[in-house]
Amino acid sequence: MPKFAHMSDVHIGAFRQPELKELLLTSFDRAVDRCIQEEVEFVIISGDIFDSNIPVLTSVKRATGKIREARERGIRFYVIYGSHDSSPNFASIVDVLESAGLFTKVEKSSKLDGEVQLEFVRDRSGVSLCGISGKKLSMDRSDYEALAKGPLEKESGVKIFVFHTAVEELKPTSLQMMSGVPSGYLPEGFDYYAGGHVHERSLNSLWGRKRVAFPGPLFAADFRDLEPMAMGVERGFYLVDFEQTGVKQVNFVPISVANVVELAYSAEGKSSKQVQTDLSTLVGNASVEGDVVLLKVSGQLSSGKTSDIDFADLRRRLTAKGPACVLPNYSQLTSKEQVPNFAPLRSTQATEREAFARGIKSVSSTDPKLRGEKGVELSVDLLRTLKEEKRENETRAEYIDRTESSGLSVLGLEVDS
Repeated sequence: MPKFAHMSDVHIGAFRQPELKELLLTSFDRAVDRCIQEEVEFVIISGDIFDSNIPVLTSVKRATGKIREARERGIRFYVIYGSHDSSPNFASIVDVLESAGLFTKVEKSSKLDGEVQLEFVRDRSGVSLCGISGKKLSMDRSDYEALAKGPLEKESGVKIFVFHTAVEELKPTSLQMMSGVPSGYLPEGFDYYAGGHVHERSLNSLWGRKRVAFPGPLFAADFRDLEPMAMGVERGFYLVDFEQTGVKQVNFVPISVANVVELAYSAEGKSSKQVQTDLSTLVGNASVEGDVVLLKVSGQLSSGKTSDIDFADLRRRLTAKGPACVLPNYSQLTSKEQVPNFAPLRSTQATEREAFARGIKSVSSTDPKLRGEKGVELSVDLLRTLKEEKRENETRAEYIDRTESSGLSVLGLEVDS
């Protein structure tokens, strides 16, 4: 029985730590190797294969080498943009790879009388695919609202709809604030709905829409993705058996590249001296060789300051035990004697988002892009662009020009030529 694979949210290029960058690439290598082993017909990647529209080229080189290996064995790759690897004004690395013949973008759309018209991409296995790419600030919602579903629903044969957004009825409890679309915005009668953007695995069926699948990331894109892994949540992709009459079976294929361990400690009601002693014991007893270690300390001290605790020494002792990486999280540790200690942070992204959420309340603009959750998303995207580092062999002038252009792109402004 023929098969296809469904991956999403790979986020190649995410993380600043070299060890985590390597683990992410390894997860992609292993996933593609499994696809080769299973002799799949094709692979669907439903958005955010890369963490930005122009990622670091060393990561791109590694990933494309593995894709080419699969392509040489006859495996096709079908992709859409995600909210990270798309750009409203500039080409994405996805476009470059499609031009090189490694990818086929599934979204083939046009507008007619105000409606979004989608064309099917026909795979040689007989499967037809179409879809809608993700966009920053959930701007893809208008595409769903204007989608001409009738022609898509009338199409016969095995059909797959590829998309990169949350479905309101299926959002996990932990992601209720995430923007999404109602299930009624998706066309009915497809055999499989290949979803992305939601970093939690799920497979559900709704009225008229069977097998709405979110495989989640192959590894992780940030600290928040690593925390569930420490609690035993598996990462991986879906392997789907199909025939000319439709999809027959969907199986989850776990991909494991490292054990994630969380060393959690509550300092609530304890003195800084007691916390130092307890953490020293916790670190001393930890066996973490080869693991990704999340050191999480929270609560309010009854006496003393957070600066009394020698976190640098604790981290050095953990690192000496040979873990793959140590990520500290002290952002929820406070003291009655001082304001919260903000360094080091467990998650820069979470802290930035919280700061923007507070600040955005004072914005008086009537532009919806600058208010509420959309304003927060815009701020986060702009900051991420401005924090991108100078690349190898890139001149200072080129770096400045690229940063300015990317910033304007995020803001939806045209570059002054």
